[in-house]
Amino acid sequence: MQANNSGAADIVAISNPRSGKNKRGGFEVFEKTLQDYPAIQHIITHKESSLLDAMEACKQQNTKILIINGGDGTLLQVLTYLKNESNQMYTPALVLLRAGTTSMAFGDVGCKGRLSDVLNKVIMYSQQSGTRALKPTLTPVIEMTLPEKNLTVCGMFFGAGAIYNGILYCRQNIHTKGVRGELGPSMAMIRYIFDWLTSNKMTTSTRASIEMDEAPVITGEFTIITATTLNRLLMGVYPFWGHGRSSNNISFTLIKKNAPKGFKAFMKILRGKDPLVEAGADYYRSVCPVKTKLIIEDGFTLDGELFGEPGKATKVELQSAGNVTFLTT
Repeated sequence: MQANNSGAADIVAISNPRSGKNKRGGFEVFEKTLQDYPAIQHIITHKESSLLDAMEACKQQNTKILIINGGDGTLLQVLTYLKNESNQMYTPALVLLRAGTTSMAFGDVGCKGRLSDVLNKVIMYSQQSGTRALKPTLTPVIEMTLPEKNLTVCGMFFGAGAIYNGILYCRQNIHTKGVRGELGPSMAMIRYIFDWLTSNKMTTSTRASIEMDEAPVITGEFTIITATTLNRLLMGVYPFWGHGRSSNNISFTLIKKNAPKGFKAFMKILRGKDPLVEAGADYYRSVCPVKTKLIIEDGFTLDGELFGEPGKATKVELQSAGNVTFLTT
């Protein structure tokens, strides 16, 4: 762990030089720009243990604002730390920069604009109570528990079925060609949607058993299993039409394999509209449960991190971990 100054700081920037954009020169630009902002302490982390050390140091000095200069995986680790039972009294405001390979959460809760402009607004916000330089946005966080592994992590987007396989396809066939940002996974998503609606040779569904709150267990083959607390996904897509989401629950959508009227239904779903398909409740569901228990016979993802194994059943529990505050432009 390295820092460019010592002592307590109201603003700390935590950098992961290994995240996608940072590896391509973004870290050097960020580090050089920070030289003009001595009020911002910079902590450089090279692995998960050093990130946890950085978070512990911020907690001990009660840092008010954390600038996250890393990708979705870095954000996942920060959220997991903050929502750990022993750390929940520490509630800094988060400033998320676009620094990852995909940085999907950035599109919804990121701090947009030129880096120098963003840093100026962060300084102004920290010095002037009630300033409109940045907008505080309360956003719920997903808590994912794998009980058999005694593992709990926190993030903002969960996916299985075609979503998991789309990530694998993107990493193997798109990222290797140098395509980065939202464009890469967006291309993969379009490719999978087109295949699903036409030949259906590429999409891999997953078998799962799902229990939402006290409702009966749903079992079957699912093309899409997804849950999120974000309001915007890739390309502005928001495939949720259920009602009643709050800080105590999450948006959860299921699409069964071979769902009828796929093209017409999906065009509505992409815009967050009810597909209104006859007998659709058997194939299309969008609800806001407090707690969901799943047994998934495939891999799955939380914020781009991969879990589970193809062909092996994994127990998964999803629920809200409460809110965090993002500062947005």
